[in-house]
Amino acid sequence: MNIKDLTYFNHLAQTLSFTETASHFYISQPSISMAVKRLEEELDTLLIDRKNNHKKLALTETGHILLKYSQEIITSIEQAHEEIHDFNHQIVYFGLLPTIGGHFMPELLPNLVKYADSLNLIEEESSDVMLELVTSGDVPLAIIASDFSPVDSFHLMQIPLQQEEMSAWVSKNHPFAKKKRLTIQDIESTSCISLDKGYLHERIFQKWLDDNQVETPQILYTKEIRTAVSVAASTNMVAFLSDIIVPKHTSLVKVPIENSPNILISLIVNQSRNFNQFQRSFNEAVIDLTKGIS
Repeated sequence: MNIKDLTYFNHLAQTLSFTETASHFYISQPSISMAVKRLEEELDTLLIDRKNNHKKLALTETGHILLKYSQEIITSIEQAHEEIHDFNHQIVYFGLLPTIGGHFMPELLPNLVKYADSLNLIEEESSDVMLELVTSGDVPLAIIASDFSPVDSFHLMQIPLQQEEMSAWVSKNHPFAKKKRLTIQDIESTSCISLDKGYLHERIFQKWLDDNQVETPQILYTKEIRTAVSVAASTNMVAFLSDIIVPKHTSLVKVPIENSPNILISLIVNQSRNFNQFQRSFNEAVIDLTKGIS
């Protein structure tokens, strides 16, 4: 079976348009028709309903069956191309969050000199998104933040690195700056700034509020850590962040929280996808190093 014919058919089956498919691949419509005809002859079936009374393109039952499998075949071939390319060029991939990665990279990189010229860092702001990338195998391994829920151990290996406590961060002039610890009542009566909904910090903070039956205070959301730090430094808002993501030379004052929520920093490794040997050797090297950290 010609993979190019299958690729043309897959696009046609999804768009149901010879014109759009031909335009997408910069070829003529008859070329698309010939590709479909070759597939039909090889499979001894009709894939396109050419007698549709409404004159709209439609797939036959066997056309739907081929569509189902064609995407899997095309995806597998694309992955094979990528893995062969990566192996030939000795490329390895490592996922990290910029803030958390900046904390661990100085300890890891000097021991990974062998891979320095081959390393491709995949950066992502959200731990949740990075976890999805590792689970799917798009990223082989990554350092992420998470709650304490166990990961799917069949697909993923998790190596805990350190536990982070969320704290309140306030300006030097804030009344809370002189407190040794914030109580639940303090939090109920103040305005807060938090990382946006969909981020781990926001989810853990909200769960902590719910668990402690705290009425949700007024909260300003942001996607940027620097924005949260800047707003807290210039207003009376309280930023709820873990130590590891707060810049080292910040002007903010850290105030511990009573019964504070915690965050787990871990190395997550996809152990269900068969990566090439060079990537596997890199994974093993990182695993050995992080076991020494944890």
